[in-house]
Amino acid sequence: MIGTAPLSFDRANEDVEGMIYRGTSFARVEDAIDAAHFSQLHKAALWLLAWSLRDPALQLRDARLMAEAFAGDET
Repeated sequence: MIGTAPLSFDRANEDVEGMIYRGTSFARVEDAIDAAHFSQLHKAALWLLAWSLRDPALQLRDARLMAEAFAGDET
């Protein structure tokens, strides 16, 4: 996803899907999305796409961990 030529959003979608299907760690996918030259809204859409393609058990585990972390933050 990182390169010198401008990247279309459609191509970025394909790249994100490919990374997930190849088993790239989610942290690396996030790094690639962060480095892409897109608006924050487009990056959020790419992140949501990547998240939706993850194994449902991993999604649930991470969501529960985040819920527990936020439950302790009463500010």
